[in-house]
Amino acid sequence: MRKQRLTEREKRQIRERVQREFPGSKVLQNLHFYRYVKEIQWRTMSREEIVEDIKRGAREIKKAMKKDMPVLG
Repeated sequence: MRKQRLTEREKRQIRERVQREFPGSKVLQNLHFYRYVKEIQWRTMSREEIVEDIKRGAREIKKAMKKDMPVLG
């Protein structure tokens, strides 16, 4: 199945929730916002699709990290 797309209203509600749960911590708010979004998206996906989604995200993060990391040596 395809990832469920969240509406702007759903995203706003999640953002408000994490702001209440983690006041004053933008890092934790962002982390849990992402977590809650993924929980909703994964409801309609199979286990294999969820694993592939996680792997795809990890590849994107690794690529971004390599691009932004200074070369030592």
